[in-house]
Amino acid sequence: MAVVACALSFSSQGWAQTTELKIAVIDTKKVLDSSQAMAQVNQRVLSMRTQFQQEFSQKEQQLIAQNQELFKQKTILSSEVFAQKKADLDKQAAIIRSEAKDRKNSLNQIHNSGLSQVKDQLDVIIKSIVEAKSYDVILAKNTIVYSANSLDITDEVVQKLNAALPAVSIQ
Repeated sequence: MAVVACALSFSSQGWAQTTELKIAVIDTKKVLDSSQAMAQVNQRVLSMRTQFQQEFSQKEQQLIAQNQELFKQKTILSSEVFAQKKADLDKQAAIIRSEAKDRKNSLNQIHNSGLSQVKDQLDVIIKSIVEAKSYDVILAKNTIVYSANSLDITDEVVQKLNAALPAVSIQ
């Protein structure tokens, strides 16, 4: 019995030694937050969002003023004319809401396009690091309870990503 236990002990130690994994950890949120290209995308989207908000705020204020003016004239307009003008204002409001929705979708597409370009380049960089350093497993830091700092390659990934993709082209 002791001989079998000893043999199993040696064989399990041998198996453990031959299956040792080389592991690295990446903080993908930090990579994206530190990416120059992603910062450019975020800044562009923010700038466009601010511009759109100002534009739609002006349109909204004009519509409110027109609506108030229409209600001031309610007593002097016939009910048919008032109803037609009210319907026209409602149509304008619907058009503005539709434009706002389209612009929001456009901003999301721009952001997603930039994010996709960054992630594509990130995949290339991670694969090159895996090949160069013979990693068996790369883990996302947000899924790990604890890891040694020596396993973290986030800074290296950020450096290579910023060198390879300092900006993205987005329309």
